[in-house]
Amino acid sequence: MITEAMWDQVNNISMIANVLLNAVLVSVFYIPFLRRRVRTVILGVVYAGVMSILYFVPVNFSGVIAYALGCSAVCIASVFVERVNAPQMMFLSMTMYLLLWISMELAVLPWNLISSVTFMNPKVTGDLQQIMLYGLAQAIHAVIRCAVLSFGIHLIKVIYKRKKELMEWRELAFLSTTYIAIIASYWICTFMEEAFEKAAGDYFGHRYPVYHGICAVFGVIAFLAMMAVIYFYHKIKASEEEVLQNSLIHSQIDELSGHVHSMEKVYSDFRGIRHDINNHIMVLGNLIKENSSDQALQYLNDWSEDFHTVDINAKTGNPVTDIVISEKRRQAEDAGIRFVDDFHYPEEGKVESIDVGVILNNALSNAIRAAENLDKSFVEIKSWRSGDMFMVQVRNSFSGVLWISDEDGLVRTSKPDFDKHGYGLKNMRRIAEKYFGTTQLEQEDDTVIFTAMMVI
Repeated sequence: MITEAMWDQVNNISMIANVLLNAVLVSVFYIPFLRRRVRTVILGVVYAGVMSILYFVPVNFSGVIAYALGCSAVCIASVFVERVNAPQMMFLSMTMYLLLWISMELAVLPWNLISSVTFMNPKVTGDLQQIMLYGLAQAIHAVIRCAVLSFGIHLIKVIYKRKKELMEWRELAFLSTTYIAIIASYWICTFMEEAFEKAAGDYFGHRYPVYHGICAVFGVIAFLAMMAVIYFYHKIKASEEEVLQNSLIHSQIDELSGHVHSMEKVYSDFRGIRHDINNHIMVLGNLIKENSSDQALQYLNDWSEDFHTVDINAKTGNPVTDIVISEKRRQAEDAGIRFVDDFHYPEEGKVESIDVGVILNNALSNAIRAAENLDKSFVEIKSWRSGDMFMVQVRNSFSGVLWISDEDGLVRTSKPDFDKHGYGLKNMRRIAEKYFGTTQLEQEDDTVIFTAMMVI
């Protein structure tokens, strides 16, 4: 009885240790995907709690069901604590479930060798010695399984590039198709194995030793399939992003070019009118001398209709940036936003005005959108030189907490069409990097600050 109780204690300790180790690795797996590290600890605690309860309840659960329930609990907890990106949280829980299963299948392979040289060794005769060696075998097995699981987690993290990017439901459907096929195959194999054991009264692996090798091969193939799905998903996303970024840049350049051409036409009209200015002045002078003030006023009104309405109030030193800032000032003032302009185009240095115009257009559009419908809202823009560095900074009022990614320093947006947003920030950074610079986005209380740095 004492010996049997000791065997049970070793099994319980081994199981609890495995649960705790898995919980730690679950937490490690989620670290780069969640905004705060403490939330990954919560997920580990949830996993450990659920798996411990399942182990000690008087109902027998197979490993398939137990792991599924544990990972489902982690999925629910991750959605609750993160409150955004539910599709990604669901995908990560399925990924973790498969990693747990694959590590378990691969760790089974050396078990026969481990047991044969430890507690199953014919030279071991004492019960206490056998129990101690059994505990050692379980510890070695746990180390091997954790090593395999850690290696799998590391590879997934390496290949999963867009860890903080929001995932759409349609993308989850695309990614989970392969996962579901793998999980279904795993469940079918497990069901057939358990049905055989009940019918034959013998463990399937004992009757057919090659079965463990087949399961291990299946696990490796499943892991490679997981890697392939994630890899090609990111390749497709990168391709789509590049197309959208190029399209956005071209549309902004076309818009700026249209403004420039419009201004060129206005200036051309001014040059034509200047040739007739003396005649107009002479006519107005004669009408005034004849005390025909009404006719003079009518003549002046008719003459003014020939002029285009030009509202270029910015004097930055460059026609492109003059147009952009003037247009954004008009948009801000129409929205009731105070607009402060202290931008000056660099007099020296090699920088294309279209590139600066794209940065200004994006940064000011984002600032105006963020400051809309706020009390005492404002948008401020300024620029300065620091040696060879040309700095552009846009400040705006903002209500809420800006969610800035730790990976790239860019904002994660919660807009419904978020796949089309955020590219403006990426385009601005790409332009800054063209001039060996970068961009920075930060929040100070109720103010968002965007800064672009370029070496010119």
